[in-house]
Amino acid sequence: MELVRRLNDVYNQRAFAENSEMLDPEFVWDVSRLELPESASYMGQEGFLSFFESWAEGFASDRVEAEEIVDAGDRVVVMVHHSGRGRTSGIEVDQRYAMVWTMRDGRAMRMDLYPTRAEALKAVGLAK
Repeated sequence: MELVRRLNDVYNQRAFAENSEMLDPEFVWDVSRLELPESASYMGQEGFLSFFESWAEGFASDRVEAEEIVDAGDRVVVMVHHSGRGRTSGIEVDQRYAMVWTMRDGRAMRMDLYPTRAEALKAVGLAK
């Protein structure tokens, strides 16, 4: 769970490239379950970093806050509050979603994004 907290900090610092050792070389970033222009699954560190650069460019400012962290064995469910402001539109962003992080050998293997807490808990077998 500590790795997830550190990854949250790395997101807010925009420092994934400098902290790539936290991600497995075959890391998967799956945001395909949300209705976003970037909804897809990104493979490998390079795929993720490309997504992240594009995502970050769209915001004048943004921040994620872990509101709840649930240990699910080799996976960790994180309820996230994402806030910010669009770079071009100026529109304020205030949304909540759930991340399921899969860990192995002290590295993040994948992150699956879910629109709701219930869906994320179901995905890790903690809810029906």
